[in-house]
Amino acid sequence: MIALVQEIQSVLENAKDPNRVRQMEAYMKNHFSFIGVMSGPRKVIFQQFKPHLQQLSSEQSWDFIYECWANPHREVQYMAIDHLLANYKKNAQSSDGHHFTFVLSNQTWWDSLDLIAAHSVGHFARQFPSAFSELAQEWESSANFWLHRTLLIHQLKYKQQTNLELLQYYIHTFKWNKEFFIQKAIGWSLREVSKWNPDWVRKVVESENLLGLARREAMKYVPIV
Repeated sequence: MIALVQEIQSVLENAKDPNRVRQMEAYMKNHFSFIGVMSGPRKVIFQQFKPHLQQLSSEQSWDFIYECWANPHREVQYMAIDHLLANYKKNAQSSDGHHFTFVLSNQTWWDSLDLIAAHSVGHFARQFPSAFSELAQEWESSANFWLHRTLLIHQLKYKQQTNLELLQYYIHTFKWNKEFFIQKAIGWSLREVSKWNPDWVRKVVESENLLGLARREAMKYVPIV
């Protein structure tokens, strides 16, 4: 996988715009180094490698993702996310929990976590509910708030199939944490539900005494009564 990732980095380097680097790094609060390839050109490059990546087994896919995660450039890490989102449903295994723990706990920021949480973890939770239940218990007891954010937003794509009882449980469990990304996740998860069940969202906001950012985000689409 080292050679493959090196090849991907080389292609990205050839497509870079050096004038974009400072802007891209500043947008990510200077947490990551960038080559200077915007999402459009990067998606084109991903399509070049997609036929080969589709042939990877589940184990090989994770090897590829880990190798990308070890690369210092954010665009290379994005290529791993592109691959995960495109192929995970085909490669999903009930034993993937520790892999998710790794990628959600390392090189972590909202740009990577939110995609993985809402798409790949969301699929894992649906396909392997027992395995996810065990994993969720580990994440809940962790001190890592990114894992808590994942629990709050992994159902974002479920729509009317959202487990509302579970969602409120996580809201109740983590609402004490005033970390921006937790309060935002609480509001975001409720905002999605409000698109089809605003009455439930109104009740949760009041019963959990949500305030500030969480409340504003949750009530964004809820009619005033």
